[in-house]
Amino acid sequence: MLTYFKRGKNWIRPLSAGLLALLIVSAVFAVYGVTPFGHHNLLISDMGGQYLSFFTAYRHALLTHNFQLYFFSQSLGGNTVPLLAYYLLSPFNLLILLFPAAKIPTGLSVIIIIKVAAIALTGTFFLQRHYRSHSWATALFGTAYSLCGFVAGNYFTIMWLDALIWLPLIILGLEHLIERGRPAMFFWWLWLSIVTNYYLGYMTCLFVCYYFVYLLFEMKAPGTSFWQALKMQARLIRRALLTGLLSGLSSLFLLVPTMLAMLKTAKSAVSIGNYLPVPQLGLSTFSQLGVGGIHYLTRLHHAPTLFVTTLVVLLVLSFFQHPQIRRAHKWHVAGLLMALLLTMAIRTLDTAWHMFQRPAGFPYREAFFLSFVMVMIAFETWQAGIDAVARKWQSAVALLLAGLLLAGWVAQRLAGTPQRLRTLAFGLAFILVTSLILTLTRGRLRGGLLTVTVALELAVNLSLTMVGSPLGDQTAYQRTYQLEDRQMRAFNDPSGQLYRVENQNTLINAAFNYDSRYRNYNDPLLFNFHDITYYSSTFNDQTRRTLKALGLYSRNVRRISSEGLNTVSAMLLGVKYNVTLNTLGEADTRTVRSYNGMGFAVPDALTAVKLSSNNVLANQERLLQALQPRSAGYFQAASVVSQKTTTDHAAQRYPYRHRVWLRVRQTGPLYYDDPHGSSKYTTMTVNGQRVPSKFNANGGVVIRNLGHFTRGDMVVLTVKTTRRSLLPGVQIASLNAAAFTRLHQSLTASAFYPRYYGAGLHTVVSGTMTNATNQRWGYVAIPADSGWRVTVNGTNVTKRVRTVLGGMQAVPLRPGKNQLKLVYHVPGAGLGWSVSLLSLAIFSGCTWYWRRDQRR
Repeated sequence: MLTYFKRGKNWIRPLSAGLLALLIVSAVFAVYGVTPFGHHNLLISDMGGQYLSFFTAYRHALLTHNFQLYFFSQSLGGNTVPLLAYYLLSPFNLLILLFPAAKIPTGLSVIIIIKVAAIALTGTFFLQRHYRSHSWATALFGTAYSLCGFVAGNYFTIMWLDALIWLPLIILGLEHLIERGRPAMFFWWLWLSIVTNYYLGYMTCLFVCYYFVYLLFEMKAPGTSFWQALKMQARLIRRALLTGLLSGLSSLFLLVPTMLAMLKTAKSAVSIGNYLPVPQLGLSTFSQLGVGGIHYLTRLHHAPTLFVTTLVVLLVLSFFQHPQIRRAHKWHVAGLLMALLLTMAIRTLDTAWHMFQRPAGFPYREAFFLSFVMVMIAFETWQAGIDAVARKWQSAVALLLAGLLLAGWVAQRLAGTPQRLRTLAFGLAFILVTSLILTLTRGRLRGGLLTVTVALELAVNLSLTMVGSPLGDQTAYQRTYQLEDRQMRAFNDPSGQLYRVENQNTLINAAFNYDSRYRNYNDPLLFNFHDITYYSSTFNDQTRRTLKALGLYSRNVRRISSEGLNTVSAMLLGVKYNVTLNTLGEADTRTVRSYNGMGFAVPDALTAVKLSSNNVLANQERLLQALQPRSAGYFQAASVVSQKTTTDHAAQRYPYRHRVWLRVRQTGPLYYDDPHGSSKYTTMTVNGQRVPSKFNANGGVVIRNLGHFTRGDMVVLTVKTTRRSLLPGVQIASLNAAAFTRLHQSLTASAFYPRYYGAGLHTVVSGTMTNATNQRWGYVAIPADSGWRVTVNGTNVTKRVRTVLGGMQAVPLRPGKNQLKLVYHVPGAGLGWSVSLLSLAIFSGCTWYWRRDQRR
């Protein structure tokens, strides 16, 4: 690639395409006032809920030279490899180091702009090399590829854009292997695509297979059958397949640990319907051929993003009527197009392309491969000369495209997801203008007018896709981030002590548009402290289930909140501080009374406790009884004096309003536990006062703290539910504060106050647990994971460690002082590196052998 650019002025057109794409995106961002061109930012969808926090933590790890592969800011802690592999391994991400933490939203916008420019650059470079052309049109078509419908609809899903950058280089590498027998370019670009985002890298591998079959048809000599051609090209096929296979195997240093970790996430429910060969596209798909096919509000559910400008579509349709293009070539191209369309049209194939799992929103993620092929075909038609196509066919093609666009628009309205009339008008206007330019102009005038038209169309399409985006306030974000960061620095573990913090509120929410519904799940990553909340597709489900069984609210399999944390679970999870942030001064910090370090010595009975999924108070009672048996029990149900239920017929989900008069039977916190998940917590009141909540847990299974009451107190509870009868299904019980305090104090002598630090890529947790009561086990509030290597007083006890509470650890103890040391080794890393290094060695040997074979 570099050698090619050194020749003449080959670099001018790719750079021009990159500059044009950069200007288009920048102009649209400027119109919407998106930073760095205004005061808004792109903290929308997963960009605000996940990527912002991941990039902030990534920046902090690089700048502090503390890049650990186990991170305690991922809820209770977790393997970082799948998070890195899916979100953070793009080389472009290093640009985030140029921005202060408070300006990372600006950095993300800049990275998006640069990535789109890079797509235009590599797309143009491909067209130059593939078609051996020095035409300025390569830059125009390269720009069309860089802002195709997939990019316009998913630009804020920043980690997907790399796949479009590498794709043209991978295909060039494959063609270089075929033409010259040199595999390195194909090997390394494919390797980079897999490593920077294995998900779309997997799709890229599938596309390469499709494209290679297409090339085999192209190389087939006239008069020979396809099977004869396969025999003739057997040597080439072996080289290409072996190079691709070794490239994939060389990435296993990353993929093996990632796969093992992802197997521990929640498994999607297997539905036979996802694998049936049924059609799933309708006439509404044609609406995607014009501008504004999707927008922010339809980002989760829409037809395939087929937009690649009107010029490209007209030239693709004209391709099949071009008299100077071979008929056999037209059939081969048609076959490739049909194969790619079928991957989206047939549900079985679509599911297979998405790693055999239906995507949760953002469908048809393979659509950009079709856009890439369409750009290729369009440029080939342009190079062959559009004027060679008869005028009647050019007119027919324009009318056909207009008819398809209109049919798609009508289908959208009939389906209940109508597009605006102006969207259709824009689409028809671009068809008219583009077709007139192709028909009535020539030479430089045509090129200039088409450049302006295509650039304008790309800008209009991107602008329309941003309609409805709940953009954030960058000025407010910078101010509130700095304020919150300053207050949270006291809990960034400056001494290396490991503990957890529960922050009761947040300040940065003021910077988010209300419609974006930011819920602070990843604040621990954003501000470098350890909490319980977390939101990611890579979340360990064992940890999530344990927390849910302890009463914490989990909205879905990707999220856990601290809503439902109580004095019992706080003790078990090592929560040391409750922090309430202040907009005027320092945070209000209170030490959690039940804090007993990150563990303590426990009896055998704790290791035998099994937690049920939706019976939280019973789970906590069993745990407390296992720690210190008590005949009277720790929780005692409140007495129901009277209750009244009324029906609100206007309420859609929670029609029953219950008013219950309760008498508290013991002094302590009073808890509400609805195992059916039928309650509306946001309107719940106690004695006329709203019960505060941090997360909206309506309809979930979560412990609600109704307040601290004295024995004999009368409590009036008001709550709306989906069930006509509130009791006895709902449990309302008090925790005996005095009994729990005695239990807590009995565990204090063996409390585990560990420190943690990074040792290379390993995470080390070490500390002393004094076993004065001669218990057999030491409970450690760190998730159980096969990656932990545990020693007690220098003796390896890893095989004797037990999983307790469904997902935590119990370490064997000796009487007296026990020096505990836990070292995290990423599971599968050794195997992955071994296979990768072996594959590289084999590839090096193959390359040497093939070169020697060529010289003969």
